[in-house]
Amino acid sequence: MNKTKIIIIGGIGTAVNIAEQIQDAIDHFGLKDEFLGFAFDNESMGDYINNYPLLCKSYEVYEKYHKFSDVKFIYQLYRPDKIKERSMLLNTFNIPTERFYNFIHPTSVICRSVTMGFGNVMQAHSVINSNAKLGNHNTLNSACLIGHDTTVGHHNFFAAHSCVGSNVKLGDYNFLGLNATTNNQIEIGSNIMIGMCSNVLKGISSDRVVFGNPAIYIKSM
Repeated sequence: MNKTKIIIIGGIGTAVNIAEQIQDAIDHFGLKDEFLGFAFDNESMGDYINNYPLLCKSYEVYEKYHKFSDVKFIYQLYRPDKIKERSMLLNTFNIPTERFYNFIHPTSVICRSVTMGFGNVMQAHSVINSNAKLGNHNTLNSACLIGHDTTVGHHNFFAAHSCVGSNVKLGDYNFLGLNATTNNQIEIGSNIMIGMCSNVLKGISSDRVVFGNPAIYIKSM
C-alpha cells in the first residue's frame, strides 16, 4: 500500500499543531503516511517551520504538486474572525475536493456510523459520536466532542475542549472558542463566532458573535 504524502496549507498556530500531531501519529502509532511540509506565504519565516520544510507559497501548491497523485492537502489558513473569508480563499486555489486529506489522530474516536467528507482534522482525544455527519474542512482541536446525530457543515473550527451536543444542526464557517458548549437539539447557522467558555442554550441565526453563559448576541459579523 502506497503512503500518502501530506502538505499543510498554512504555517502558524493550528497548522503547526497538526503537523506535530501527524508526526506523533507516525512516530508512536504507526501511521504509514508522511508529512512533507507547509505551503505558506510568509517568507520571513525562512526555509523551515518547526524544522519542517516550507515548500512553496499557498497559491502555488497545487500547480507544483497536482501531478503527484499520492500528495494530499490539509487547509489551515483560518483566523477566528475571518473563517468565511479564509474559506473563500481556498476556492481560488482550484484544488479538487478529493485531494484533501482527513487526518484523525489515533487517540481520537470516530463511531463507525459517522460519515464525513474531505479535509477534516481531528486532533488528539477528540470524539465524534454515532450517526454524526461532517462535511469538508472541519477542524477539531484536541479533546473536542461532536454529539450523536449531529450534522456539521463545512469549514467549521472547534477550539480545544469545545463540545457540540446531540441532534444539533451546525452550518458553515463557524468558530467555537475554547471550552464552548452547545445544547442538544438546536440549530446554529453559518458565519458565527461563539466566544470561549460560552454556553449556547438556544439556536443562533447566521452572521453573529455570541458570548457568555448563557450565550447572548454581542454584534454582527
